[in-house]
Amino acid sequence: MIPARFAANLDWLYTDRPYLERPQAAREDGFATVELQQPHLHDAGALAERLSGLSVALMNAPAGDWAAGERGFAALPGQQARFREATLRGLELAAWLGAPRLHLLSGLAEDGAETRATWLDNLGWAAEQAGDITLTVEPINRIDMPGYFLHRQAQALALLADLASPRVALQLDLYHCRRTEGESLSHLGCALDLGLLGHVQVAGVDGRHEPGRAEYAAELALLDECGWAGTVGLEYRPRGDTSAGLAWLTAAR
Repeated sequence: MIPARFAANLDWLYTDRPYLERPQAAREDGFATVELQQPHLHDAGALAERLSGLSVALMNAPAGDWAAGERGFAALPGQQARFREATLRGLELAAWLGAPRLHLLSGLAEDGAETRATWLDNLGWAAEQAGDITLTVEPINRIDMPGYFLHRQAQALALLADLASPRVALQLDLYHCRRTEGESLSHLGCALDLGLLGHVQVAGVDGRHEPGRAEYAAELALLDECGWAGTVGLEYRPRGDTSAGLAWLTAAR
């Protein structure tokens, strides 16, 4: 049985099946909750129908032409109109699918005064549009995604402190954190202490496959100790069959 705290990311898991068949595969494996990375690429009505009975913990807003290398717009000067269009599209679809969290990607840009000001202005505007939906921002390591603006935990926490919006929270992918910072437990504790943790994701550091059976045991125990009621997304590349690879979760209860 899949522990209730975990969500299957349908863009990373079950990739041997057409996208609209993945919700049923997750359901058959015992998941009650999923994440959606690029749901806007699919028919919203058909997707909503296939997701019936599953909760959507998190989805991404459109991030531009992924194949051409675009990775969102939040920190990109001169791209405010595209950011606003993507955010409004994302919020509309999140409301349609019942997703309580929407991830807004920052884009490929160097950290500097202009890009920070752009990010703060864009996220401030987005927070005013969000309604009941929580917006999340995620530091992504620059090994996997060279040039991504938001790439360190301290950088993200400083920006969130400057923004000071209850509608915007940290999306802490422990894999990205370990790749950039070398460890993740202290950073998770800091986000919890600050009350900024909005969502957690995991993947094994070795190859971004399934985590080892105890790879994140300390982090998961900390979430339990703090009574954190959020969701942990499985955003990894299975070594083989997705269902067979879920055995690691029996040690993550």
